[in-house]
Amino acid sequence: MTACLLTSVIVVGVSHNDAASSWKIQPSVILAICSGTSSVLLSTALEAGVAVRFWLAALNRRPLTQLHYIWDHGRGLGLFSAVRAGSTARVVAILATGACVLQFLASPLLQRSTYQTIHDGITYESMSIDIAKRIPEGWFGPRSASGEGLFEFRNGLQELQEWWRKDPILTHNEAGYSCNGTCDTYIQGAGFSYHCWTMREPLDVSTPDSDNASVFAVSLTRKQNTTNDPFLWLRTRYLSDVDEKCMGTMQTETCYLKAATVQYPVTIQNTTVSLRGGELLPMATVSSYTSPGDSPDAPIGTPAGPLLSLRTFVLNVVYTDSIKLFDARVNRSTYMTSGPLGDIFFISPDHNPDPSPPTCQLKFKSPTEYILSIMYELMFRFALAAGKEVETQTFIAKRTAPALIYQVDPAYLAASLVAMACGIAFLGALIWNWRLIGRSVTLSPLETTAALGRPILENRPHATIHEILTEVGRAGYKPSCTGAGTTGGSTGSVLDSNVLIVVSGEKPAQEAARL
Repeated sequence: MTACLLTSVIVVGVSHNDAASSWKIQPSVILAICSGTSSVLLSTALEAGVAVRFWLAALNRRPLTQLHYIWDHGRGLGLFSAVRAGSTARVVAILATGACVLQFLASPLLQRSTYQTIHDGITYESMSIDIAKRIPEGWFGPRSASGEGLFEFRNGLQELQEWWRKDPILTHNEAGYSCNGTCDTYIQGAGFSYHCWTMREPLDVSTPDSDNASVFAVSLTRKQNTTNDPFLWLRTRYLSDVDEKCMGTMQTETCYLKAATVQYPVTIQNTTVSLRGGELLPMATVSSYTSPGDSPDAPIGTPAGPLLSLRTFVLNVVYTDSIKLFDARVNRSTYMTSGPLGDIFFISPDHNPDPSPPTCQLKFKSPTEYILSIMYELMFRFALAAGKEVETQTFIAKRTAPALIYQVDPAYLAASLVAMACGIAFLGALIWNWRLIGRSVTLSPLETTAALGRPILENRPHATIHEILTEVGRAGYKPSCTGAGTTGGSTGSVLDSNVLIVVSGEKPAQEAARL
């Protein structure tokens, strides 16, 4: 039984957090086998323990009533009679019944201690994707005559259209490219690095003098620094707040963008590739570079660089200039916009927390991060298209996939262990002092008849147990003599030294005479 207990504990402990698929035989099946084996061993141990208690009670001259209820050990309704029969029978009945009950409880508790649940398993796998770390010169097409755009779109237009439609980005549907689950990683690809700063200036919204003043504007221009390195100049201006006196704050956010290889935070699910928006800004820059096609001084026909091409694709999307107007009909300031972004980032009066009066409730959110995210997603799509079947990158991805695993319930496990341990302790208490008997004993009829069949029961062959206990229930056992005969008033019988005889506790002389 102890081995079954230890085996059950080991199975439950080892299965904790293990995938169900890794077990050819379920832990519950092993626990059921251990439980069944333990029940068989319990029956054997209980039989041996009751036999030990029976013969120890006999050696201690316990009455036949107690010996009978020790043999019965509280089975069924006999438990109540055993409790009343005497202390020895009571202890045996309680220990035996307790051991059986605890074994009965331990099995379901142990099986309930382990259960299956869905858990997101994490593994790390090697994967690949086709992506360019730099957009090749001329991939987008040649520059226009003005140098401010593209003469023709050789590549990139399809990716811009897919972005407008929000089409999913797909990778190859083959092993090593697709992900069975969710794979998170960082991939190096063509993009840009940026640095932004902010300036603020006041704007009196209440005065007509501020009419036609810009309250929300986005511009994207191409410039070059003192070392003739080209860059993009993103400038966003918006009315960020207005106080109770209609004095507003115009906030200008300027960003310096330069062509670079960056680490995109990428998630792959099956064949769908997406960017993790929460990690886009800012991204780690691997290296910066310049392209001749981005220079304002490049001759006509020069292949367009990534910054010039990006500006061409994005400018019509983000360019906006919203001006402030005072509407006398409703006695309040409002705005007029030339692009959709002004409406998208306007904060309606119902959601404006500023203490400004109704006549001048104008407020906008910052569009800078939104615009940078658009540009990053477009550059990511361009980099994937430019590297398709040309430039393959291998990386390690963290794969998360739902898996069926085993979990351990500590409460049920503890309860089952306590029940099994107490059951073993109860059986140990029954077998305790078995060495005092001096030999192995059982409750076989062949063994007990040798002691009970002569002389006290030999004249009662058809008596029921109730009749026997009523007539001689108070009689007790006494070890036999060692071969000497009876003399005088002594009691006993010349029997084998291993046989016990019965002597009446009330009429020893008469019982001795009958012997």
